[in-house]
Amino acid sequence: MDNKIAGVIGMSMIVAFLGFYAIKLNSIPLWIIIVGVLAMSLVEFYESMTSENGDEGN
Repeated sequence: MDNKIAGVIGMSMIVAFLGFYAIKLNSIPLWIIIVGVLAMSLVEFYESMTSENGDEGN
């Protein structure tokens, strides 16, 4: 349960931080990078929340 709360807080902080730069600097290459980073972060968050023990490890 703590991992889910921390994950949601972390994801919202990433979106707020990167969203500020995307809006403030408004350039196409930056938007591409930000969308890629957000997509990778969301996929990792989803995979870690759906794994059996919350941490797959190696």
